[in-house]
Amino acid sequence: MRNGLYLIMILCTFLLSTQTKAQKEVKFNKDSIPPAFSKLKTYYNQPEVYLSHWEKIKKDIDNKKGDKTTDLFYLYKDRNYFHYNHGDLDSLKKYTPIIKDLSLRLHNKAEYYKNWSFLCEQIIYSNASKEDMEEMDKMYNDALKRKSEIGLAFSLNEIANFYGANKNYAKALPYITQAMQLFEKLKFWDEYTPLCSNYIVILTSTNKYQEAQNAFYHLDSLANLSLTSPSVNMSIARILMIKDMASVVFTEPQDTVILRKYLADIEDLYRKSPHENRIYLYNTKEKYAKLKGDIDTLLAYQDSSAEHYRKSRNVINLKRMYNNKASALHRAHRYDEAYLMLRKYVSLSDSLYKNDTQKQLNELSTRYNMNKLELEAKNISLKARNIQFLYACALIVVLITTLIIGIQFYRHKLKNNRLLRKQAQELQQANEKAQQAQIMKTAFIQNMNHEVRTPLNAIVGFSECLAEIPLSKAETKEISATIKKNSDNLLKIISDMISIANIDSGDQTLTYQEISVNELANKLLQEMKEYAQAKVKFYYTPCQTDYILSSNEDIVHQILINLLHNALKFTSSGEVELSYEVDNKNYKLYFHVRDTGIGVKSELKEKIFSRFYKVDSFVPGAGLGLSLCRILAERIEARVYLDDTYQNGCLFTFEHPLK
Repeated sequence: MRNGLYLIMILCTFLLSTQTKAQKEVKFNKDSIPPAFSKLKTYYNQPEVYLSHWEKIKKDIDNKKGDKTTDLFYLYKDRNYFHYNHGDLDSLKKYTPIIKDLSLRLHNKAEYYKNWSFLCEQIIYSNASKEDMEEMDKMYNDALKRKSEIGLAFSLNEIANFYGANKNYAKALPYITQAMQLFEKLKFWDEYTPLCSNYIVILTSTNKYQEAQNAFYHLDSLANLSLTSPSVNMSIARILMIKDMASVVFTEPQDTVILRKYLADIEDLYRKSPHENRIYLYNTKEKYAKLKGDIDTLLAYQDSSAEHYRKSRNVINLKRMYNNKASALHRAHRYDEAYLMLRKYVSLSDSLYKNDTQKQLNELSTRYNMNKLELEAKNISLKARNIQFLYACALIVVLITTLIIGIQFYRHKLKNNRLLRKQAQELQQANEKAQQAQIMKTAFIQNMNHEVRTPLNAIVGFSECLAEIPLSKAETKEISATIKKNSDNLLKIISDMISIANIDSGDQTLTYQEISVNELANKLLQEMKEYAQAKVKFYYTPCQTDYILSSNEDIVHQILINLLHNALKFTSSGEVELSYEVDNKNYKLYFHVRDTGIGVKSELKEKIFSRFYKVDSFVPGAGLGLSLCRILAERIEARVYLDDTYQNGCLFTFEHPLK
């Protein structure tokens, strides 16, 4: 792929030099299928009937006299879309060259590149070979050679699809933006629509929810205009896709009423067009059921979506549906079904993700087996209690029949009962600890499976780019920085895990040193400045005189590192300040970490110190940093808390006693 700057330069050159020719392409109006082929579309979900009907029409055309180019164009155009709709890559490879040749004979460049893009898109979503992936380069170079605006638009679209499928949204965004501008200019609404939808997905994935909603409302207004006015000509499939995008934008419980309105629109459109692909209905109903908390309906529509993707051979989305269903079953405590669903997911996973997914599967299998062992243990315990009851009855009979030693035996029995009660209490406490450990283990598995894999995937993926793809110095520097950033994130997660594990085991022995607060603060500033974003002012405000603090330097350093890391992570603009003050009256020293980031609601001021709790699940991190700060502070008789009186972001205070 060409890099973004080179692509933009080439695009601008050809747009200026081919304005006259491009205007001719704009005049082309999207064709409709002639009456002779009108029934073909109704057979899309009946492949055998469709192919039989298609062959009959083909035979009739072959028997006709005169020029057959136009009839063959419409016939092969429909055949190519049929195979695209069913995800049949081999058939697309066969019929795409035919329709491309017919399109050129009719001087129809729009259909020439559109059908070519069908092939490229199917290659992207079918885990095709590296040789097949070169098809996108061929289309792009062809568009440059022919100096075609519409060709460049379709080419940029497929390049964006490639990066989007690999979740590289930063690289996908400039290509999407350029393609959207071209399609909107040319009024190719059926191509503009999916691009705008992808743009909305990227905005939501980067937490730009207001911008995403604005883009959606703009797209929805075009869809509504298409239903009432010929000025915007969109297919029903594109309008359905737009309405379905509401499930991406409105995902909070308070959005239930809004999503229900768009669901009603979708249902009405399907009633009027029953032969349209129903994946949009399945997807919106799944999201609506999720908002309503209806797990059975959610699972049912996940099954429907999975069946659709299975038939269309869309492996990426099929894997996603299997994974989503496994998560839903897991949340519903249906572990055996979740285990089986994850097995389906693993069977589709490629070698890059195989080891991580297999580990998750083994952990879930272990949990399932542990549940079985717990049930067996309870049964054994119940049998033991029954046996004890029988023995007690026997002892009572013996006591009645042996009055001479009754008192001594009774006292002995009381003593045994006290011992049993003590043991029962100890067993109950041990059981509660085991249950708590199990809960923590589950939380650990759920968090670490994602949080460790995320930076690992980035490191592996970008490392392969460095090794296999020729890159410019700027790209190499950018990728290296990304690898280092993800390595640092992975190292911090592992470091926090090890620290908590050491604390929980009680293996650490505390030693105290004399610490210069100014030296420590300046050291922290140097260590953390690389994590500050470009628009953030990161600085330290010292007191007039330095203060020598007696404490464990490693613990104080780690607490402040975590507080600063937390502030820098959630502050995209503004400032992050480290300061301290000494309160000799109350024998306290206060470190303050203040930022102008996203802030924390007052009701969450204690919950954020829980292990694995995250205010924003989309932000990388294991949710251990603040929990570790509080645990470490308690070891040196200090405390860490959030000052909720500060309203311009977050203000964390590390209160240290003076000795």
